[in-house]
Amino acid sequence: MNQRIRTFAEALDRRTGYRAILEAAGGEPVVGGARFAYVFGSALVFTFILQVVTGIALASVYAPSVTDAWGSVYHIQHEVTLGWLVRGLHHFGSSAMIVLCVVHMVQVFFYGAHRSPREANWITGVIMLLLVLAFGLTGYLLPWDQKGYWATQVATSIMGSVPGGEPIQTLAQGGLEYGNLTLTRFYAIHVFVLPISLTLLMVSHIALFRRHGVTPSPARAGEDLESKTERFWPGQMLRDVVVAGVVLASLIALVLIVGVSLEAPADPGSGYEARPEWYFLFLFQILKLFEGPLVLLGTVVLPGLAVGLLFALPFLERRSEGPARPSARTLVPMVLLLGSCAVLTAWALKVDSEDEAFQAGRAAADAESRQALELMALGGMNAEGQIRLHEGLKLFHAKGCESCHRTEPEDTPGPLLGGYGTIAYIEAFMRAPDAKGRFGGTVLEGGMEAFEGSEDELRDLVQWLFSLSGRRADPPASAEALRRGGEVFVSAECADCHNSPTIDPLHADWEHDAFGPDLGGYMSFEWTRRLILEAGHPDYFGDAIEEEDVSRGMPPYGDDLRPSELDLLTEWLLAGAPGADSLLEAAP
Repeated sequence: MNQRIRTFAEALDRRTGYRAILEAAGGEPVVGGARFAYVFGSALVFTFILQVVTGIALASVYAPSVTDAWGSVYHIQHEVTLGWLVRGLHHFGSSAMIVLCVVHMVQVFFYGAHRSPREANWITGVIMLLLVLAFGLTGYLLPWDQKGYWATQVATSIMGSVPGGEPIQTLAQGGLEYGNLTLTRFYAIHVFVLPISLTLLMVSHIALFRRHGVTPSPARAGEDLESKTERFWPGQMLRDVVVAGVVLASLIALVLIVGVSLEAPADPGSGYEARPEWYFLFLFQILKLFEGPLVLLGTVVLPGLAVGLLFALPFLERRSEGPARPSARTLVPMVLLLGSCAVLTAWALKVDSEDEAFQAGRAAADAESRQALELMALGGMNAEGQIRLHEGLKLFHAKGCESCHRTEPEDTPGPLLGGYGTIAYIEAFMRAPDAKGRFGGTVLEGGMEAFEGSEDELRDLVQWLFSLSGRRADPPASAEALRRGGEVFVSAECADCHNSPTIDPLHADWEHDAFGPDLGGYMSFEWTRRLILEAGHPDYFGDAIEEEDVSRGMPPYGDDLRPSELDLLTEWLLAGAPGADSLLEAAP
């Protein structure tokens, strides 16, 4: 077996020369010996590879359109096996790349590895930092949630505020409108343009590094470093692997402890108060300081000077080669740049934490996000992938339904809306709320008006109301249980006030000749059961029902039916009252 392996390895080497490649990589001299101080570049490469792998996995499920994007991210997060972990690693990996980029550049700077003849290496590193920030900006929009939508719109608006920047803004947005073309444009940049560009720059950066070698710490200037030189393999390689493991473990810990959020779907009309990710907060704070005529100072001048300084640093140093600390002419501006970014970031966080209006807005946005996720769990995507339940929630407020109705117990004139169990009933009710069978003889004339709006709006609102049904996920009751439930309907004399229940009493002109409303097929188990127990409760009729009407209505049956009988009757009603007519005919 060993001989076969050796034969195969030799044949592969003759055709590829892989041994020479491995020898060149493993034999790279590490001047002064292996150090953990040299691992940041390798950690950055590892994190980039992790981003590529997780990005490919996400792209295989993600749908880059404004109708499907949010739903596909929800699908990844909640329905794909380990999708939450893959998305979390990708999300926090972007922050890790920025942190590692900055740490690596700071280390290079203080080691003097930016000086001649390594200027090109430093410049490629600065460009890579800008590309990594661009990764964060373009990826921010892809979930198409409130946070990403509004934060990215702020960024593109800044482009348009620069003199002559309107064409740049139009190009970035994919047109004058901020919508589907914007999303597809950002997606293409994020998954094609930036990865290819960063890969080419990274290869060039590594090639330049191999040409010039490792720059030891200035603290070791008096040592005989040549005598301590080691091969890259195994000492430095093992240290790189350890740090890569630490990075991966840290990212997994962040996913498990912090988690990655998904806010409510993007709503262009919401007026959401956006905040960028933490690594752009310093720029956000600058923009708040310079408004009106000074806006260019915050959007162009100061950021341009900061980037220009980074590019110019190698050329401001007079000394070259050998371990040496940075001179004052480069050290002072670098410290001021890093310190300013840190102070501005902390300032932005402090201002937001003390802003009661912003915190209230964040709490409302978080509540909306939780509700959107709950609605999705109830089946909020239609066949086209559009998020209908969330649209229905917004219509509930936009159409003024909340002025009379509620979805949870609280004081409002109209009845509680949660709990209806079929889409057909809710739709018929919205079209003709005063039809006889809705409330029976207790209906108040001049109450709710029929829904006014498009068919799409009606569908969205109905779907959302249906999501509030609270229907049990249990299998339907057995035929025997349903038969016994019908017997309870007869024995409890329900037919004295109610029509024989049917599965589809859903039209405005149905036959209705009883005092009480028709009961079949339109309510959830919990809703129906409680109605039998507390028939006169305002949750079912609202304040619009006169007290005398409720008092002469259906009596509570809590004392007349055993819990088992109550459950049987409820199941029978929900099933459409099978065999109702024959049971009533056989009743004494």
